[in-house]
Amino acid sequence: MPNDLWSGYLNDNPQAAYFSYQDQWQTPNLKKHFQSQFGNIQDQYMGQLGQMVKGGGAPSLEFNDFLKNFNWGQEVGRQQPQQDTSRLSPWTHWMT
Repeated sequence: MPNDLWSGYLNDNPQAAYFSYQDQWQTPNLKKHFQSQFGNIQDQYMGQLGQMVKGGGAPSLEFNDFLKNFNWGQEVGRQQPQQDTSRLSPWTHWMT
């Protein structure tokens, strides 16, 4: 957790928050995949904020908190193989 002096930095700079999670991307292929997914994942976050508002609540979820609970492995599993086969290993590419 950042100290108080820098506590708002990650919320004010969503790309810094996103790329601070690179340690979750455990292989070179995952790193390459997630480096190009910032916009898609930020859209999922914005969707959650919209759901909060539609439910009558305040959009109180911070992007960094969203990322803390983000399931990186599930996100990769949701990708349809034809969307991203160029980034897969040759063996996996052949299997799709």
